[in-house]
Amino acid sequence: MYAMKRMNNDMAVSPIVATLVLIVVAVIGAVAVGTIMGTFSTQVSKQANAGQAASASQNEIIIAGSTTCIPVEQNLAADFQRQNPGVQINVQGGGSSEGPQSVALGIADIGATSSFGTITSAMTSTANANNPIYQNLYYTQIGGRGVVFIQHNDNLSVTTNLVQTSDVLSAYSDAAQNAGVTSTTDGAISSGTTMEQREAGSGTMATVYKWAGGILASNASANTALTGCPVNNGNAAMLAAVSGTAHTFGFVDAGYAITGGVTSNTTAPGITIVGVTQGGVHYIPTHSNIKNALKDWYYGNAQDTTPGTSTGAITTGNYPQGLTGGLYWITTGTSPSSMSGNKVVEGTSSASSVVQGLIQFAKTPSEQSAFSNAGVYSMYDFI
Repeated sequence: MYAMKRMNNDMAVSPIVATLVLIVVAVIGAVAVGTIMGTFSTQVSKQANAGQAASASQNEIIIAGSTTCIPVEQNLAADFQRQNPGVQINVQGGGSSEGPQSVALGIADIGATSSFGTITSAMTSTANANNPIYQNLYYTQIGGRGVVFIQHNDNLSVTTNLVQTSDVLSAYSDAAQNAGVTSTTDGAISSGTTMEQREAGSGTMATVYKWAGGILASNASANTALTGCPVNNGNAAMLAAVSGTAHTFGFVDAGYAITGGVTSNTTAPGITIVGVTQGGVHYIPTHSNIKNALKDWYYGNAQDTTPGTSTGAITTGNYPQGLTGGLYWITTGTSPSSMSGNKVVEGTSSASSVVQGLIQFAKTPSEQSAFSNAGVYSMYDFI
């Protein structure tokens, strides 16, 4: 019995040893679990980061085209991103003619143009006649704008501060043959005036050239600039050229010449805004008058159906409809938009739900201030 008991005691594990073994096992287990959890956490983190990057790329909206639209697009982008923090909106320029092209080529999600002519020319040009992307362009009107003539505030270019179509046609046509400078036969626009113009494809320039007629209308239809006249890429560049150079004449969208939003009558520094005579009526370029003209343009009314404002003894209408027009956003579509008079008959967009959400957001009454503060007009200003 004693021998057996001694053998059993020899084979038993010491309590101290057992405790040490348990400690070692616990440590090894913790290290293993930590390694596994660390690896799992790293993989989850990588997947989350990749998912976030993919989501960010899917939720970036690129808008390209008309420089007239840039200020309002920046306002809309800020408002939309505030309400949708996962969305990034990248606003670019390029000119009205770049709007439909950038969408058709997949460069931009939304193309912006301030001239319906740039849409139709993209859809009907020989190069794109059989391209279903161009044929199915979806576009919608988001607002409106008006163009005003400006001169350097030395007032040497138009001493009367009034021009009509024949003055503009004669001066630009003549300047194209004289290194951008008018001669002595250009009506109200004086000899020696430098005639500034916009870049080829500009919706603003197309509006002015079509209104003036003649060789200018031909250039507007072809979306080309006049050889010989200085070219400015964008409204801001045109404003800088006219305000910074004596004896100079040009044109910009009203919001660049009348600063401070559509409730303002403050003229930008360095320029004088030139009035317009058409059909014996003097038109005063104000935001209020331009909005009245836009209303008549949009509904297909006769000129001056909606009365404008007067100054002193001058009797005025509102503003020439030919110097107004729409602001449009374009996406790819599964069926094309079309025009009925000056109203858009919308087709079907094939853009993402995020892009379509931005378009609808831009057309809500709550975003009227985004347009007003940018010096252009929301649909609610004239419909």
